Amino acid sequence: MAAGDLGRDLLTVETKLRDTLEMCTKWDAILLLDEAGVFLEQRSLRELERSKLVSVFLRVLESSECILFLTTNRVQTFDAAFQSRIHISLDYPKLSVASRLTVWSNFLASLKHSITDIEVGKLSIMDLNGRQIKNILKTAQLLARRQSQPFDYDHIRKVVDGTQHLHNSSQLTERERTAIYC
Repeated sequence: MAAGDLGRDLLTVETKLRDTLEMCTKWDAILLLDEAGVFLEQRSLRELERSKLVSVFLRVLESSECILFLTTNRVQTFDAAFQSRIHISLDYPKLSVASRLTVWSNFLASLKHSITDIEVGKLSIMDLNGRQIKNILKTAQLLARRQSQPFDYDHIRKVVDGTQHLHNSSQLTERERTAIYC
């Protein structure tokens, strides 16, 4: 379940979260709450609504007996209230080249394509995570379909080049970004 599926207002989040956790407890199930950073991030006085949301989230979790996995890429900004409530923390380091080669190969194994092992090797050198690889492949497939062409390395390169431009521009300062886009 994605964190966004819980809603945005306090009552909806509380109701949906409580109902979902109760259901998981009854079914003896484990809940994965993806993209939970909105609940885990440090609260501030300027964001009163989000602070209330985090408080509701914590209160509902405290009363639950469900096993819950929360995913986030915002570990550096965890709210102190969560630190003491986390029983196990799993850190996933960056993928090695060999791991990326496996990820690319596994995703490509289920697709009709003309991508060679040498090209997969080139792709695996790029510093990407599994989600980025999956998204690149999905977008490249859509591009090939839109162009009524067989799916190949060139489609992936076009998507990677566009993605890399976006990544590089996100590294720019606000002033540089304004100069480029205004």
